[in-house]
Amino acid sequence: MNPTHVSELLDRAAASVTPSETDPASRLVSLGRRSVRRRRRAFGTAGSVAVAAAVAAVVALPQVSAPPERSEAAGTTVSLGGLSVAVPEGWRTSEVTTFDPCTAEPHTVYLAAQWDPRATRPTSGPPGAAPFRCKSDGQAWMAVVQKGVAAPVSPNRLVVKDGQLLLVEQRDQYMIPSMWTYRAFSDEIQATTAFISGDEKGREQLLKRVTWPAGPAAPASGGLVLPDRIASATTDVPPTNGMVVATDAKTLTQIRTALAELRDPVPAGEECTLQKPGAVGISLGEVTVMLGDATCPQAISTGGGRVRVPAGLGKDLLDLIVASDRAATERATTKD
Repeated sequence: MNPTHVSELLDRAAASVTPSETDPASRLVSLGRRSVRRRRRAFGTAGSVAVAAAVAAVVALPQVSAPPERSEAAGTTVSLGGLSVAVPEGWRTSEVTTFDPCTAEPHTVYLAAQWDPRATRPTSGPPGAAPFRCKSDGQAWMAVVQKGVAAPVSPNRLVVKDGQLLLVEQRDQYMIPSMWTYRAFSDEIQATTAFISGDEKGREQLLKRVTWPAGPAAPASGGLVLPDRIASATTDVPPTNGMVVATDAKTLTQIRTALAELRDPVPAGEECTLQKPGAVGISLGEVTVMLGDATCPQAISTGGGRVRVPAGLGKDLLDLIVASDRAATERATTKD
């Protein structure tokens, strides 16, 4: 991988560091390539406007360190960033500028412009002390955060809700194992995210109360939405999840041709859950394509479209990218 690829990945890694992964470089294994130009444009112009709008939408919101004001909101619906939540009866709502999941209180729906998982957590404990566990762990609560979590190239799990493909992750299995995050599987760097805490059954019930806008439509001709031209293909390789990149024209043509030939759409209601191990995610720059294995032989594109695929296609394309990356490394070593 060349320095430009590393720089791009570090940019995205820094946006989604969690307490258990404080080094942005360690996130390279699960983050996709995004061009520096796209990131600067997204966060230099539209990003700054979006954040300003988010803060304006929750006027005079308290900082995370201040006790948030709460109002009874039984039976009401609240919205932020395109997501709507039907507030459970007897629950409260709380608007904050920065949401800290570690201090979340039970039976509360939070609305926030951004989140900071490290706001009130100790960086280390005394020798021999038990591992730190957030007081909010195991409690039932929800949050909608406009500047939410980043999307990796190969998500661990993808599910369909409201016609939208959702990336589902357990964000912190040590400090808040009861908290899972749900965001659209898209090329938006930090999309609006629902944070839901509780046991598995409780999370499923709370997730039903969240409504997402519909995802991108499939192309009229069927198949997957793909870039007209692919400049690179990036993926990660199990079991180490090391990032590999293909940039040679022959490999890129093979990959795009194979994906473009997939024309058997998956009817609504027949979607299966794409998840690891087995599923392969490939970033093609403008879009990311996820391909399942025999347990879910389907493929989806963040640009739109869901199709049936031969069970081994994801592995075949992964092998092509690995071979291309290895050949590029060998050429660079020989040249040096």
